[in-house]
Order: sequence, then C-alpha cells, then structure tokens
Amino acid sequence: MGGRLHDDWFVPALFAVAINTVCIAPALAGEIRAFSVPAGRLSDGLITLAQQGGISIVLGDPKLDSLRTRGLSGRYEVADALRRLLAGSGYDAVFIDARTVRLVRRPPAPHAARAPDRVPVVPPHSRPVLETSGPDIVVTATKQRIGLADYPASVAVVEPTREELARAGGRGTGYILGKLPELSSTNLGPGRNKIFIRGIADSSFNGTSQATISQYLGDLRLIYSAPDPDLALHDITRVEVLEGPQGTLYGAGTLGGIIRLVPTPPDPNGWSAEGAFGLRFTQKGEPGGDGALVANVPIVARKLALRTVVYRTVDGGYIDDARRGLSDINRNSSTGLRATLRWQPDAAWTADLTLVGQNLNSRDGQYTLRGEPDLTRSSYIAQPFDNDYRLIGLTVSRDWDRMQLVSATGYARQSIDTVFDATVDPDEIRKYEEDIGVRLFSHETRLTGQWGTRGTWLAGVSLLHNTDHAARSLGAPDAPEPLSSVSNVTLDAAVFGEVGVPLGRTFQLTLGGRYSYVRQTSEFMGSDNSNPEDIDYEPLRRQKRFLPSAALAWKPRAGLLLYGRYQQGYRPGGLQVTGSATDPSADRFVSDRIETMEVGLRFGMEKGARLSGSLAASVARWRDIQADLVGVDGLPYIANIGSGRVRNVALSLAWHPVDALSFEAAGFLNSSNLSDPAPGFDNVDDRDLPNIADEGWRTAVKYTHGFGWANLTADAALRYVGHSKLAIVAPFALGQGRYYDLSMGARLGFGRWGLSLDIDNALDQRGNTFAFGNPFTVADGLQQTPMRPRSVRLGVDATF
Repeated sequence: MGGRLHDDWFVPALFAVAINTVCIAPALAGEIRAFSVPAGRLSDGLITLAQQGGISIVLGDPKLDSLRTRGLSGRYEVADALRRLLAGSGYDAVFIDARTVRLVRRPPAPHAARAPDRVPVVPPHSRPVLETSGPDIVVTATKQRIGLADYPASVAVVEPTREELARAGGRGTGYILGKLPELSSTNLGPGRNKIFIRGIADSSFNGTSQATISQYLGDLRLIYSAPDPDLALHDITRVEVLEGPQGTLYGAGTLGGIIRLVPTPPDPNGWSAEGAFGLRFTQKGEPGGDGALVANVPIVARKLALRTVVYRTVDGGYIDDARRGLSDINRNSSTGLRATLRWQPDAAWTADLTLVGQNLNSRDGQYTLRGEPDLTRSSYIAQPFDNDYRLIGLTVSRDWDRMQLVSATGYARQSIDTVFDATVDPDEIRKYEEDIGVRLFSHETRLTGQWGTRGTWLAGVSLLHNTDHAARSLGAPDAPEPLSSVSNVTLDAAVFGEVGVPLGRTFQLTLGGRYSYVRQTSEFMGSDNSNPEDIDYEPLRRQKRFLPSAALAWKPRAGLLLYGRYQQGYRPGGLQVTGSATDPSADRFVSDRIETMEVGLRFGMEKGARLSGSLAASVARWRDIQADLVGVDGLPYIANIGSGRVRNVALSLAWHPVDALSFEAAGFLNSSNLSDPAPGFDNVDDRDLPNIADEGWRTAVKYTHGFGWANLTADAALRYVGHSKLAIVAPFALGQGRYYDLSMGARLGFGRWGLSLDIDNALDQRGNTFAFGNPFTVADGLQQTPMRPRSVRLGVDATF
C-alpha cells in the first residue's frame, strides 16, 4: 500500500554498482522521483528531499534554520526539485560527486529584484556520461547500461519511499505481491512459500526441486533449491522484476523470471539514522508490533562507510485450535540484521561487503478447516516452522568510460525446520518432522560496455554450488523414527554473453546465449558407499545446455517502444534417491524446459508524460514439467507431470492528472493447460496448471497535500485474485482464490518525523488464499488458508 509502482514504463536511473562514481552524477541529478516535502524550515525540507532523492546535502550554514520553504509535492528530476525548494533562498546547489550536494550562497545581484530561479547543478568532472536514447533511465537487472526506452521485454519495478516502507511494518515478499498482480505465491506462511511470475507455477508443494524463479540481493543470489526467505524490505530502495525466462542472463531456475532487491548503498559522505515503529491490531486476533533502525556511518570520509539495518516484527495470531483449547496459535515473528561495508578507494573502484541474517519463526500453521467455527481448526499437536537465513557476500566493481566490471561472490546458509500433525488414528498421535539445511555458493564476473553510439555488449562467467540435506522422521511426538536423510549436490558452471546491434535509426537487435555445464549427485547420508553393491543405483548426473535469446525493438518516436522477444529457460533434471541407506535406488527426472515468445509495447516514457502504460502478450511452451508433489500418505516426492502451455496478456497504466494526484491500474489474463500429460496425470478433466489464477488486477490511488504545518499522504488499493487450484489430480485439485483485498492508509509528515494509520483487508474478507496447510490431511478437502482479518497499524517514523 502506498508504494510508487512503475511497471514497464519507468525504472529509476540508478546503477546497481559503482553508484557513487562520478560518471553517473549527471544521471542522478536528472533522475525523476516522487517528492513529498512539507512546508516549514528550509533545513528540515532539505533533509527530507535528500532522503527521498537518494542524495546527501551538506548543511553547514546555520542560516538555513531561519529560512522557510513552501514545500514540494509531485514528481520531479532531483535537480529540478532542488531548484524549486531553494527558489528565493539565495542558495545554489552544486554536485561535488555522484550523490553529494553542497549548498553555495549566491552573491546578491546588483539590480535584481528577486533571486533567480535557476539553480545550477554542476557535475564533479567534465568527462562525458554514456547515455542511451530516450530518458536517462537504466534497467539495472539487465546487467547492462540499457535504458528502459531500449529494453525489449517486460519489466516491473516497485520503488517505495522511506516513509512507505516504514508504514509497511517490516513486510517482505507480501509487500511486493500486493503491488504487482503478475506475481503470485503459495501461502503456507512467512519463509516457506513459493513465488511464481507470469503464471509459471510447477506445484503448490515444497520440496528439493529448484525454484521456478531466482531471487537476488543486489548482485548476490539468495536461493537455489529453497523457499522464499521473505527478507524484510527495510532500507530497500527498489525491487526489480524481470518477467519471463531469463536463462541467458541468470541461468537455470529462472523459468518465470527474477526478483532483485536493491538495498540502499552506504554513503561515505554523511552520517544519518532513521527509525520506524508500529503497533498492529488484528480483529479477532492478538496484537503485534514492529520496529526497525537504520544507520549510515562514515568511517573514512569519501572512502569507507557502514550501513546497518536491524529489525523485529511480531504478527499476532488469529486462528484458534478447538481440540487443544488454544487461541491465536499462528503467531509469527521475524528478527533480522543487514550490514554493508562500502570501500571506495577512488572514483572508479567500489567494493561492498554484505552480511545478512534473519530468523523467521511461526508458532503454528495458519490454516483452518471447513465445518469449524470462523478462524478455527482442530489438531492434535502444534505445527511450528523456522527458517533461519544467513548470507555473506562481496561485490567489486570498476567503471571505465565505456566499460564496467562487476564481480559478485556470495555464500548463503538456510536452515528450514517443519513440523506437521500426521495423526490419522486419534488413538495414535503422530508427528512428522522435516529438517532441511541448504548451503549455496555463487559467483559471477562480467564485463559490460558500449560500442559505437548505440551498440551494447556483455560477457561473463558464473559458478554455483548448492547442497541441500533433507532429514525426515515420522512417529510418536516424543520420539519420531527416521524416514530418510538425503543429500543433493548441484554444480553449475556457465559462460554467457549478449550483444545489442543497432539496425538503422529506430531498430535494435539483441542476441544472447548461455552455455552451462551441470553436475548433480544425490545420496543417502550415513550409508557406506565403499561397497560397489551400494552404488549401483548411479547417483550421478551430468548435463550440458545452450540457452539462446533474441529480441527486436522498434522506437518509431520518442516515448514509444514496440518489441518482440524470444527467450528460453530450464531446470536441470533432478535425482530422487528412494529405498533405504542399505538398499538405495535412484529415479531420474527429465530437465524441464520453457520457450517463450513475447510481444509488447510501452508508451509515455518521455519526461513529463502524464499518462504511461504497457501492454504485453506472451505464449510459453513448457516441456517435461518437474514438480514437487505429495502422496495420499502425505509424504513428498518428485515427478515429471507432462508438458503444457501458458498464455498471458498483461496491461498496466499510470496517470498523473496533477502533481498531487496519481492513479494506477494493472491486470492480467492467464490461460494454462497440461496439453501433453505424463502417464498418471492424464485422467483429469481440468488440466489447468496449479496455482495459476485465470485473472487478476489491482487499482490504486494516491493523493498528497501540504498544509503549511504538515504534509498529508493518503492512498488506497484494491486487488483481486482470480480462481486457481492446488494441484492437477484428485484428491488435491482443490479450488482457491476469487477474493478481493482492500487496503488504505494515510501519513502526516512533520519534517523529520511522521505519524501513520494503515488498514489491511479493510473489507474483512475470508478469501481462501491457499487450499493447503497440512499434507497429511489435505486430501480430505477441508483445509483453507484465510486472509488475515482486518488489521489496523498505528506507526511513527523519524530521521535523526
């Protein structure tokens, strides 16, 4: 609620790396952002503008405290916003590097009746800036300096302000899902969900198969064979989503696309701190709260800085358990830390050392049962869940005039512990435990550059090593017996490249390719494989694959882009060890592959456009779909369910009739089917793929107004999620979806601090967001996952 959504038509001009180098200073000065600066002291207004504009302003003159400003509201270039705020003050703004502005007192003009309106924005050096045609906006997730006016594919960007993230109360992926209808998710609970983009959904159940999308923090990969870690979005400057297969740039596991979180970088030029705190009250549930602190600490002026984020969120429960006589059992908590140390020895080199830690804990499952009272179920034991995530990464970049080097290395560990009530006979209570440990090492080094006036190129290498160890047990609650302990190891090495070739003045051809080598092993832990009789099940697999891509863009006039794109993606065929440690066997699964053809257009990309939008249509052919499933006994397994097609049409619009008022609308239509089912999946009438809603849309409105003593922001959004189903075959083909979600809120800003009120699920709907909560009883057809009841959050945020 309340975020600035720029779908395909608007991406901020901010590079992912080397953000403080002088070569992008003019681009930052010309970037368009939304500003909401209240009237009051000029010094307070400049602080607010700096936070919203992503810059640092050196405030060394005490006279600024005695000057007043009328405030500012609307969308402006950063330089233009500075000019308007400083109008009549007698000060000019000078950029001394890419992110730092120094205020200079203007000498009085001898015959001028008033101060001039023009504020010069002076770049730190005179060397030229590489520009693409169209607006100076860069799609950073493309890994190249390609302007949005030239990028021939669907892109969606959510760029929340600091105030909007403060109001979000520590939400993670759920915040993104609320902004982009094209994204969908399962809803087992925080830290255990699967995210899908553009209807590319393999199954509703968790397992060890690679995800259909990839997630990144900056240039560091977050997951491979694990659920969404659901990192809180505190101090995230924007979220980028590339839709459709991204095999050429990002490799395996990007069938639906990628999600890239871009954190706010450390600033070696100034100290800052901010905080946000809130209390949440849930109707028919227990209260919760959230708090976060962000600090930017320069260590060595203009060379070394540390930026840290610490947070804690508690979501009160709202589901009761009738059998155990407990209320509000599904309490969730999240505690996290993120820290980045940035070293900039000169204007060209940048090195970021990043640490991430987050613990998610769910006290019990969040599903209910039909036939029970509202928000109630009956179970024999608690079903807690934990997801502890750790990441350390180093990103190094070097900028030249026409070339950029980026090298990113990361190591992530994830511990996922799950408990389910496996009781079938009330006289024999049983507990199922699953402990999964994931270790992911990833590395990528790439060079990007430009040739001629419009040509682009990219070349890179990547290496990934992922290990997941799953231990499962089933039995009495105090002593469940081991079922299996299996380890899967994947090594993925690749080279990739892409080149953009101008064809005349209005056309651009882009060609790319990626060659990958994948090695996989799977084995029982604790077995003695020294005996040849123990290894005749061949737990080893090697694969090689080439993924091409091609696109053609046409720009008949400024602000309008038409394009067509062909892309591929895949996931390596998995191995599934079955049997036991003394008598193992292995099942092999065919790699699933996807081919997508997309055509689309974007308009209103020119600066100052009041109406913007995009329209895209795509057809995907998905072969040998690999899915994590559960049997009627509740135990997980993997299968190739067959081949299918996914057709998608998506539309988005944004209208700013006046600076203070904006409207947004976005929606999609999906058609999917399992056109060529595998044996065992061919006896169904409805072959729609699971978890793919047939339609969905979102509308939103935002209004800002200055009162002189404060600035008001008010917004509302209505989202609809269409019908989908849990699985292909009975008894799991259960319906879900078809619900509305209305949210609204407001914030009063008073310079450095603000008060906010937000309401989620304002209609207090009980829509079934997900028809699954426990694999051992889901076949009964009674489970459902209701929306959180109407919730009200009271919040306060401040900068220091």
